[in-house]
Amino acid sequence: MSSGREKQSYEQLFILFSAKIEKVIIRTTLVFFILLICAQALLQIPYVRKHFTRVEPLEGKPYILPQNDQAERS
Repeated sequence: MSSGREKQSYEQLFILFSAKIEKVIIRTTLVFFILLICAQALLQIPYVRKHFTRVEPLEGKPYILPQNDQAERS
């Protein structure tokens, strides 16, 4: 009987422990996902991208879309 109670107690403790660890992992993952989205959003701004990345100045002349629709058709 004692062995069965110890096993049940261990299982209950393990379930409580794993639930707490799962919450920490989920929160950490959520925080990193939000940070990733924020970093990617900041990289869409040319001024910020120029100062964040080391590769941007090495890219050369930036491509600019033509503003005149007639120039595209000819």
